[in-house]
Amino acid sequence: MINEKITVQYYIRKDNRKIFFDYKKVEGPGEKAWLVDTIDRTEEFTTFTNKGKVSKPQRSRYEEVNEEAERKLQERLALKAQTKIDLPRAIELAKVVDEAFKDKMSDLFLEYDYVEEGDFDDSKTPGWVTIKVKTSHSNWYDNDDVFNAPSTYYYQVPIEVEKEARELQAIRKKHQGDDTFSFWKCDYYKRQVRVADHSNY
Repeated sequence: MINEKITVQYYIRKDNRKIFFDYKKVEGPGEKAWLVDTIDRTEEFTTFTNKGKVSKPQRSRYEEVNEEAERKLQERLALKAQTKIDLPRAIELAKVVDEAFKDKMSDLFLEYDYVEEGDFDDSKTPGWVTIKVKTSHSNWYDNDDVFNAPSTYYYQVPIEVEKEARELQAIRKKHQGDDTFSFWKCDYYKRQVRVADHSNY
């Protein structure tokens, strides 16, 4: 038996009972997807045979859904097989990036007020390059008394290790959801630039 959590989301057209895994494809000629009456479903599978088939007790009533779960399982297993190659490479890259931070440990955080200083881009931080950007989803911004825009976080590395950091970031992104990949083993230093219109309360 293969134990792996696979989730399949699908849409059933109410008029002809056809199943779709991509919402945009539910529309027929001259139709718009959001106007098509559908039933949205999600099924979770956790047990497969050694041949990669959904186990009998968990089989969906829709054969297309079983086939999609089996296809996603094969994708997951192929990705996990690549961990043997990708993890050592990621660890090696993390060491290179961390070495570039050796003399920059006092410069890991920067507050940037775009109201006072203008829009942020890498030209404002010579010698550093952004490899990842995230926007805050804090519930604090949902408060009726708060009129500030959500903060944006730019994660930077020294420009001389941009290539290594981007390769490392791509490997880590590729293995999201892969429980055989040790993210902590290839974690690496990043400088965080918080870009906001308010101080960090």
